[in-house]
Amino acid sequence: MKPQRFISAAAAFVVFLLAITACTGDKPAADPTDAPVTASPTATTAAIPEPTTVPEPSHSPSEPAGGETQAIKGTGVYNGQIDNHSIEIQTEEGPVAFELGAGMESIPETLNEEDQVVFEYVEKAVNGDASLKQRVLTKLAASGGETGKGTGLPQTKQLELMLEGNREVKTATLASGDGYSLYVVDILALDSAKGRLYLKADPDYYADIEKLPSDFNLDALLVEGREELSEIGEVKELKGQERASQLPDARLLLTASGNGGTRKYIVTEKDGQGYIIRMNIPYGDATEGFPPHAFASLNTLVNQVTGE
Repeated sequence: MKPQRFISAAAAFVVFLLAITACTGDKPAADPTDAPVTASPTATTAAIPEPTTVPEPSHSPSEPAGGETQAIKGTGVYNGQIDNHSIEIQTEEGPVAFELGAGMESIPETLNEEDQVVFEYVEKAVNGDASLKQRVLTKLAASGGETGKGTGLPQTKQLELMLEGNREVKTATLASGDGYSLYVVDILALDSAKGRLYLKADPDYYADIEKLPSDFNLDALLVEGREELSEIGEVKELKGQERASQLPDARLLLTASGNGGTRKYIVTEKDGQGYIIRMNIPYGDATEGFPPHAFASLNTLVNQVTGE
């Protein structure tokens, strides 16, 4: 009977082991990630793309990326060189400085001051500041109409005059009359048929130009002038500096003032040719402004000898 008890005990022990095995088999296998992590985790950050800058549309469609505008054309009067790299041109805006572009250093040598010129230039921003522009010439040449036809004179000229105690410079245009030429400032005009230089805004302000014969007699003209002006008021003859300040080349300058204004009788001589100038200056808005402009133009009077 002992062997049977041993087998039963052994069988019971086997059953016990099988039960334990069954219980442990029901548990899921340990997740590897549940194990303690001894290494420090590495933080990973998703890459963020850098923002791209979309260029704003240019406010000036003619301005390329280099900061230069497209070529701008203009005309004016050549005033001369400022230095080896820049020149000055009289334009509608007034005197303007331009830098000579590459390869243009010798062009000013082909020009004379007061030549009429045509030019092209580009504007460059100075040190990246769009509010500051540098004008750089790309083309410069004397224009086809740089001189008055048949006169050999420049088409325009800069004239200095005193207005209310201030010295001003104005551009005057060449005009021709009966055997003479002169430069006319912008507020005046010349009626070449009448020989009358007048104020555009009010033609009652004028200076009549009359050529004299080659054998004119100054004493006789003095008498004539006094007779003409005596109808206006007391006649005064200006001499010395008083005369030279108005018309330096005048040989005779008479003036008289009355209720209607002032009149002047002037005899001047240019290149051996004598002229009488009769000036009318009414009282009004242009009483002070007309004479300086008229004298500035009359001072440029030149005799033109025409071929027979």
